[in-house]
Amino acid sequence: MIESRDYMREPEYRPNANRWKSATGILLIINVAVFVWQSLMSEFTKNVPVDHYLGLSIAGLVKGYVWQFLTFQFLHGSLIHLLLNSLGLFSFGHAVEQFLGVKRFLLLYLISGVIGGFVHCLGGLIWPTHFGVAVDIFQQLHYTPMVGASAGLFGLIAAFALMFPERDLTLYLFFVFPVTVSAKVLLGVSAGISVLGVLIDKGNVAHGAHAGGMLGGWLMLRFFARRPIYETPSEDEKKISPAKSARIETAFLNKEVDTILDKISKKGIHSLTEAERNTLEAASKKLEKR
Repeated sequence: MIESRDYMREPEYRPNANRWKSATGILLIINVAVFVWQSLMSEFTKNVPVDHYLGLSIAGLVKGYVWQFLTFQFLHGSLIHLLLNSLGLFSFGHAVEQFLGVKRFLLLYLISGVIGGFVHCLGGLIWPTHFGVAVDIFQQLHYTPMVGASAGLFGLIAAFALMFPERDLTLYLFFVFPVTVSAKVLLGVSAGISVLGVLIDKGNVAHGAHAGGMLGGWLMLRFFARRPIYETPSEDEKKISPAKSARIETAFLNKEVDTILDKISKKGIHSLTEAERNTLEAASKKLEKR
């Protein structure tokens, strides 16, 4: 889906990186394992409705099942559902992870999913028939649990497009016809489809969660740009061992990266100077050693 080429030595496309040992690879493995467990539970323990307890729905939240905001992100409704989300996570996850680091990547992915789930549930309260809530002939509401990693995935797509707006992506319509678009165009089209889907689609696709996930990706990227992971060390802290000195160097480096992330979120990666690109390169090397 994404061309694997070095572009101005950007850190997220290192050909020697072992993708399956990354957080993205682990998430993919977890999703597959959970789907296998789901299938077995459905086959052999039909009296235990997994979706009822772990899928996200207003009915579940009313009962206090707040964990559903996280657990729904690891369930899937079918094999094709799992495969599509896995393809998207594999395509965008590694780039975002290597650029932000493991901790920030996981926070962005999971919190985007939570925000997407919240938008979906809020929409179900305001406009039930357009947010996956069925209404029967007696005007009774039936809440279908939402499952899938797509809310978090759309958060990754939003973050990727904000960081690399001009990056060309090759997509395959109907898995056959190749179409090349920039990341910013893909984000615009995805947002348009989500909004249009909410307005006209009364099916089972959680368009509201997709829109909420994109919003979450944007919010988290802005948050990272304004909140460094490490505190700036004092003068006394500088007079310490080499091990702590290395951590202090990382702290200052992260502070610089925060400023660069803020610039990228506003103007795109093409606005960076050579010095700023070198800072990102150094940060990427340190993140790989964590």
